[in-house]
Amino acid sequence: MLDLLFFLLLGHYIGDFALQSDNLAENKKKSIRALSLHVFIYVIAVGAMLYLGLWYNRSEFLLQVVNLYALGGLFILHWTQDFVKSRCVKCGRQVFYTDQAIHLAVLYAMRIIIYNG
Repeated sequence: MLDLLFFLLLGHYIGDFALQSDNLAENKKKSIRALSLHVFIYVIAVGAMLYLGLWYNRSEFLLQVVNLYALGGLFILHWTQDFVKSRCVKCGRQVFYTDQAIHLAVLYAMRIIIYNG
């Protein structure tokens, strides 16, 4: 059995990299609408992988409300984090790595919340 975290990380990769075009990545720095679209796509990708992981693991948590709350919280946290990062004037690699580390920590916390919530 694969841990749910694997599926959440896969969703993160799909939503934050594979489904984010260069145009959207650039526009989300200037446009709240583009930022919101990116985060919506991100949460859909993570949510799809979350439910795939729960289904794969035959989890009784498959249809619990806590999952919807976790996805709503993920939307708010990811949006806020990307908004703050988009306002960074001189963002180097350290900011990118810190941003990604926080995203991954949020996903890990989400996994804990789903199984212990």
